[in-house]
Amino acid sequence: MVAGIVWTTTLGYLAVAACYIVTRLAYARIRRRGPQRPPVGTEDLDCFELAMLAGGRQRMGEVALAELYLSGRAVARGHGLVARPQHAEQRPEGLSSAPFTRLLDARLESSRSLAADQLVRLAARADPATAVLWRLRRLGLFLSPDRLARVALLRTAAWGLHMLVGALGVFAGGGAVLWAMIPEGERIDAVPLVFAGVLITYPSLVYVSGRLLGGMPGAVAVSAAVAAASIPVVPEPRGPAALLALLAGWLLLHFLYRLTGNKLGPRTAAGDALLAEAHALPEGDDSTQAALRSTALLGFRALRRGRRARLRDGPTPECAEFAAVCSFASACGSGVGRPNHGLGGNFGGDGGPGDWGGEGAAPPAARRRTGRGPEAAA
Repeated sequence: MVAGIVWTTTLGYLAVAACYIVTRLAYARIRRRGPQRPPVGTEDLDCFELAMLAGGRQRMGEVALAELYLSGRAVARGHGLVARPQHAEQRPEGLSSAPFTRLLDARLESSRSLAADQLVRLAARADPATAVLWRLRRLGLFLSPDRLARVALLRTAAWGLHMLVGALGVFAGGGAVLWAMIPEGERIDAVPLVFAGVLITYPSLVYVSGRLLGGMPGAVAVSAAVAAASIPVVPEPRGPAALLALLAGWLLLHFLYRLTGNKLGPRTAAGDALLAEAHALPEGDDSTQAALRSTALLGFRALRRGRRARLRDGPTPECAEFAAVCSFASACGSGVGRPNHGLGGNFGGDGGPGDWGGEGAAPPAARRRTGRGPEAAA
């Protein structure tokens, strides 16, 4: 029975690995056939459009929340809660005309605190977010959904099978612990008692490792650790040894998944080039706009690292507004800035960093005149 399980799981691993490699190659071919250079410059996109380009819908909500904070219309109350200051002005004259910021501003009250991640999701689901998404598609910065439909379907199915095997492995790890805590004969020594304690804390260990290592990989790592620990003490070590080998193969398969691009975001080569140009641009005269652009490019998750956060091709702004947004991102809690996965999401809901990956080196984007690009003349 053990041999049959090992062979079946191994064949499943090979099928999933083949899907990962094939979808990566197909994705690269689709991107090569798409736009290679952006028709607009970074000055033609506002902070919210840059946020969508860099990190998806939720990133736009983070920018709106940061703008409310910098304008004095929002404060952090701790534990991930946000509210309006007691003596805030009734008319938000300092706010931009962006609908995302106005939408969140209308929800905030001084007498009641709201969860920051709830406000971010509110902005992400708003109708203007769809309008931004479609504009980036028209500019050739995002691929259309129909071009990625087959690749996404095959890769999602492979990922689902991958996660199913991982979940079964986590339960099998609990079974190995239970097996190891059963004493041999009538004598009860310290080893079964230790494994009994591991069994009691096993759900907590799985949860903590999932938070630290990123979802299912952390849980599988804990299961592999307890399976390895149970090998010397169980009467028949063949089962835990096979489980350990299968879990190690699962982790290698997850490494292949990460190596082939995670969930393969919708950004085109032209979008990568424009984003690389945005990262390389120097800080402007308006420190508030510089802080908001950095929020759009980095996101709250990176801003929580404060001064240690760095843009890929340039330093972060050296201004008080950026430091204030970093502090605000930390006060909003770790729930804000997590990866989301959906239409226009950041395709990082697999425990990855939450940002779309590129495809090799992005082509250089030439600087263009200020305006709204091809749509300005329409």
